[in-house]
Amino acid sequence: EEETNIPQENESISSSDAYLEDEQFIYKMNQKGDQFIKIGLMVDIPLHPATQQLKVGGSGTLGYMRFLNSNFAIGGDASFAYMTTLGKNIFTCIPLMIKAMYQFTFHKFEFPITVGIGGAFENYLDDSYFGLIIKPEFGVFYRHSPDWSFGANIGWNMMPQWTKDSSYFRVIMDAGITARYHF
Repeated sequence: EEETNIPQENESISSSDAYLEDEQFIYKMNQKGDQFIKIGLMVDIPLHPATQQLKVGGSGTLGYMRFLNSNFAIGGDASFAYMTTLGKNIFTCIPLMIKAMYQFTFHKFEFPITVGIGGAFENYLDDSYFGLIIKPEFGVFYRHSPDWSFGANIGWNMMPQWTKDSSYFRVIMDAGITARYHF
């Protein structure tokens, strides 16, 4: 006669089996070590100088972030931005930044708050300048699947310039759409 380990109706469940029944797993959208790559397209709106000197332009961004815990991540971005001027010339900017992000979630929605700092290569006519860039930004993303999230973000590129003759402070707001691949 073979013995079976299946409990009969009157038999009690062992304490280790009861523990497994009571154990609950909490799913977090992001955990320590999770990463994502993002790609975004933005519309750039000059705030200072105002649109009388620079016209609305565009930019693209490629970035990477790694979570240190379920809410905080660090990483970086590389972008390319362009705008035409009043005289039909082109102003270009290539920012390279390191970033810190705090992100909170609500159901399938993610709300990143990010601050970046780095350097920007700026070019207008024959003038080139490499200087500081600081960028705070905010976004709203929908986690479509465990691998993909899609959303919109808004940021403010603050670029001071210091030369021996003068100082200048450029502020360009960008707003756009972004796709993130999570792994």
